[in-house]
Amino acid sequence: MNRYLRDALLFLMISSCRSTNTQDSSGILQANGLINYKNYSGSIVCHPGSVIQANSIEDVQKAVRDASAQHKTIRALSLTAPRSYSPVICPEDGDIILNVQALNKIISVDKAARTAVVQPGILISELQDQLSPKGFTFPVTPDYNGVSIAGGMATGAHHSSLQFATEVADWVEEVKIVDGAGELRTLSGEQLDTARVHLGLLGVIVELKVRIIPQHKVKYGFEKLADDRLEQDLESLVRAHEYARILWFPSKKKFILDHFDTVPMNTPGESSNNLWTSTPDISALGDIPVGALNVGQVVQCSAESLRLNTYKGPFKVVDSEKNAPVGLSHKMIAGTCPPGKCSWDFGVKTRTVEVGIALDRAQDWIRDVRKMFAARRACFPVLGIYLRFSAASKSALGEASGRDTVVFEIHIPQTSSPSIEPSSDVYDEMVQMTLAKYDGRPHWGKNSLPYFLDLGPKQYPQWDKFEQLRSELDPNGVFTSPFWKAIRSRASAPRVARCAVSKQCICQQDSDCGSDAICIPGAFFKEARVCKRD
Repeated sequence: MNRYLRDALLFLMISSCRSTNTQDSSGILQANGLINYKNYSGSIVCHPGSVIQANSIEDVQKAVRDASAQHKTIRALSLTAPRSYSPVICPEDGDIILNVQALNKIISVDKAARTAVVQPGILISELQDQLSPKGFTFPVTPDYNGVSIAGGMATGAHHSSLQFATEVADWVEEVKIVDGAGELRTLSGEQLDTARVHLGLLGVIVELKVRIIPQHKVKYGFEKLADDRLEQDLESLVRAHEYARILWFPSKKKFILDHFDTVPMNTPGESSNNLWTSTPDISALGDIPVGALNVGQVVQCSAESLRLNTYKGPFKVVDSEKNAPVGLSHKMIAGTCPPGKCSWDFGVKTRTVEVGIALDRAQDWIRDVRKMFAARRACFPVLGIYLRFSAASKSALGEASGRDTVVFEIHIPQTSSPSIEPSSDVYDEMVQMTLAKYDGRPHWGKNSLPYFLDLGPKQYPQWDKFEQLRSELDPNGVFTSPFWKAIRSRASAPRVARCAVSKQCICQQDSDCGSDAICIPGAFFKEARVCKRD
């Protein structure tokens, strides 16, 4: 076997396919009078002047009032190394990060009402683990459930189903926030619907009342199918299961439907999701595995074939069938990993794009993607085109706001330095087409800044209502962020050489792509502008 292909296949077999770069777990380094504050993967670096740790609601109120008096802005975060990898997490340079991670307890559980009152810093995995002995669970979570409940709500984190809304935010009944004046407020009803996906712009959440459901077991299953009827059958396939996702490999004319469904609690099985704990440490190899995988399209397509042909769910199977594991719901539908033992700590590096569209436009979108692949070949060796779903959300700024939704993701293996991957022109074209032609909504916690710069009431009918609430709760702009300012002004970062490679811009000229690539129109969606190697 070719050495490069062997290394690429090794990477695929051991990777968990969700991270970007490695970093010190604290996320905080002092430099030049400012603080380098990093997300979990080191792919986003903020430069606050101070980081304040809040241990009580009173601490939060004092921090907000002090920031207002000093004319500084605040970004409230609930993890030392946040899990988002878009610029949504950063304050203005020199301003304040307020960390509420210490507020991480369950305050009360009302079994009759099926609600729990929790603090913002509790991780979804911790919430689920603590609810389970009481006979309950919190049923929605990203695939990685080591995110905080407040952070997941703020950025529109979600799972996948068409039987119910899958955004974390839709399972919140009430929140207490500290507003821009430092006052404690309670949001519920219509006001809460506007505030569900809030990007940290409305205040600091200090308490949440969330809906919970009885604990139950689920069985996992998957099927590999020909994709010739994907657009016609997609919705019925997904609606048939409580949780369902699709991994589409257009170049192979195949897709995988994987799903979870409830089974009786006495069904044998104590299986668990091990996606995030099954990666051996390959950090000593540096960029070799990804460099090998990205050496060319032949290798990528061979690796994609391996992924498709050897696919099975990421589970530790206990007392159940190998290809149909059974376990408690919160142990099956998502997973986590101990600090220092996660895939991104072990040298696995990827980045992700994700955009959502209305489900009733999915058939046309799939047909357009087919035409795009007919015009230019591409292979996606990690999860193919990863399709997830949500019933309509009540959130004003959620991906599924007001409409049943399908979101597509592409996970892109990445070396330490930004580069043009073999199929990058196709997925860049796909993202730009989805945003422009299908009124796509980019996931707030993913993607790069240029993909957010054309958002407004066209994509989100309640956009102005959100802005009105933001003005009411924060009239002095204490919680305004550079990310939101850029969206409102539609101003990208200053254009520099290779800015399209580092994803700071969409290319307009060849220099945006560097010396080894050119900027060209999309092969199918001609309005797109993408970098392609000469």
